[in-house]
Parts: sequence; C-alpha cells; structure tokens
Amino acid sequence: MTLDDAMKCVDAGVAGIVVSNHGGRRLDHTPGTAEVLPAIASKLKGKIPILTDGCVQSGADILKYLALGADVVMVGRYVLRAAYGGGVEGVALFMNRLRTQLQSAMVLTGVPNVAKIDRSIVTV
Repeated sequence: MTLDDAMKCVDAGVAGIVVSNHGGRRLDHTPGTAEVLPAIASKLKGKIPILTDGCVQSGADILKYLALGADVVMVGRYVLRAAYGGGVEGVALFMNRLRTQLQSAMVLTGVPNVAKIDRSIVTV
C-alpha cells in the first residue's frame, strides 16, 4: 500500500484502512508496512482509523507501529499459533506476554502511556 492507494480509499469513502503487505514472502523487494506507514499516517491520522499488521511478534513491534502512526495494531499469525498450541489459555498467555512486553518497551523509551507514543521513539 502507498499513500496514493490510501488516498484513493479515503476518496472512495472507506471507514478505515489497513496498512499491510504480503508477509514479505511474495514481493520481498517492495516496501514493508513500517516503511509506508509514516507517510500514510502523516496525511490521514485523525481522519480515519489506521489499522496495521506485518509480522507483529512482540510488544516492541506494537510500540513501533503505534509510534509510526497506527491506531490499531493487528496480531494474526502468532495468535493463531497460540490458539492451536494452547487453546484459550495459550491465547491468554500470548496476549499477556505482548502486554508485558509493550509496557517494558514503553518504560525503556520513557513513554508514560499509550497516548504519548510518538514517532520520536523509533527509527525505520
């Protein structure tokens, strides 16, 4: 997805957008989610919800996407793995791990709460 693609979506009247890619498996020479998200967020943040995904494995990954402008960070593949391996308890453990990792990453970057996460704490 590019900024141009995102603007076309807005012009078409979408309620929100998902900034994603093909998992790096199909077109590994194209920009990743983290590379295109800042440009999209700079134009659309606060106008429509910006959801994102792309190999989110840790709380630090969540912090990065929030800092780059996402409103929502989706975690798909690894939640499914947790469900397959551990059912409801596995998902609960995984989500708790993500929460703890996000909190740790916030402490390490000096961010007191999620609302204070901004671009200044990450590089791409």
